[in-house]
Amino acid sequence: MKNKFISPKDKRYQAAIDYLDKDKSKRLNNLDKFFAFEQELTTKNAIRLTAIFGSRQDALDRESKDRLKESFIAARVKESPMWQTVFSFDNEYLKELGIYRMGQHNFLDEAAIRDATRVGISKMIEDMGLGTTAEWGAAIHFDTDNVHVHVMTVSNDPEAVLDKMNYKGKDVYRAKIPPKVQRAMKSKFGNAIADRDPTLARISFLMRTELVKNSLDKGYGNNLHVMRGISQLLNKLPKDRRLWKYGNQAIADYRDQLDSLSQEIMIMNNSQSLKELDWLLNEQSDFFLKTYGQAAVENNNGKTYKNNQLETLYKNMGNALLKEMAAMVSREEWKIKNQYTPEDIERYLQKMRTPAVTKRALNRMSAALEETKQDYLNKLAYRKEEYRKEQQRKRDLEQDSGRSY
Repeated sequence: MKNKFISPKDKRYQAAIDYLDKDKSKRLNNLDKFFAFEQELTTKNAIRLTAIFGSRQDALDRESKDRLKESFIAARVKESPMWQTVFSFDNEYLKELGIYRMGQHNFLDEAAIRDATRVGISKMIEDMGLGTTAEWGAAIHFDTDNVHVHVMTVSNDPEAVLDKMNYKGKDVYRAKIPPKVQRAMKSKFGNAIADRDPTLARISFLMRTELVKNSLDKGYGNNLHVMRGISQLLNKLPKDRRLWKYGNQAIADYRDQLDSLSQEIMIMNNSQSLKELDWLLNEQSDFFLKTYGQAAVENNNGKTYKNNQLETLYKNMGNALLKEMAAMVSREEWKIKNQYTPEDIERYLQKMRTPAVTKRALNRMSAALEETKQDYLNKLAYRKEEYRKEQQRKRDLEQDSGRSY
């Protein structure tokens, strides 16, 4: 798999747009006018090519091609780069997979190649953050030496998804596809073409669930060798538990010991899963070596797929074990911190000897206070009434005295 991009000012950009209108023969004979790989792919011996396909259609009709062309034109106006990708095969490899056959009746499983292309391009769109702004078209080409797929991709709203950079005094959209994204595209494409997803899913389940979570859930407290190793490790680790991360440099000297403990726990609790994982990793590593060649290993610091996955397994297991060890230390510290001294116990006993006001006593006090309050109000009302009566008697007497004269 190879990726290149061309700028909106490149004449091949417009040629690629025009390419969408051409029939098969004209498209086949004019590859060098629109494609960025003209020096790397020979086309003189090509025997045929498929219809243009996209993310949803296996063969674009006239209306769909017109819409794609309009998207390409709009993308160029907005100065979006055009990414051009080629997926190229060793035909013998395709024969082994049952996808390709030559002879009197040539056969190519075009659906398998289209599906793999969609997976690979979707990964590129996802990892580059192009989202729904991405538009692409592709076609499968048949050469005498190899089968390959040409893909053209643009963004119809580059301002929303691409950063800008200064190039020769001008601000342009950053178009380079990072190596990490390219490796992910290639991996996705290769797995899809060989239908390896079920194997990869099983590997992921074994590593994350069976060999990390379940191994630790089953426990290791009855294994004296493991417990002794954990105790020794606890005495060596930094006091600051924030540094207890497998990838932290402060833990570097203890990773071998952590790995040894992790391996012993996995063998003790899930030996069959560990054997199954080893077999699947060997098979998958052989597959990748055959698919991508020795160069893929060399470009990965000499590490195979199995090497990478085992590193991930022991990293995840090591972090989980460090987390459990940190919890152990926290519990012990809490116990020590909460132990009562003789003075603490004496203060507690003194406090217990002090008469306590119970809820029942509080209720009684509340009731008594309520009674006292009501008595006071009753007496106040009685005195008020007596005062009123006394005043009324005085007024009556004054009136009677007046009438006697």
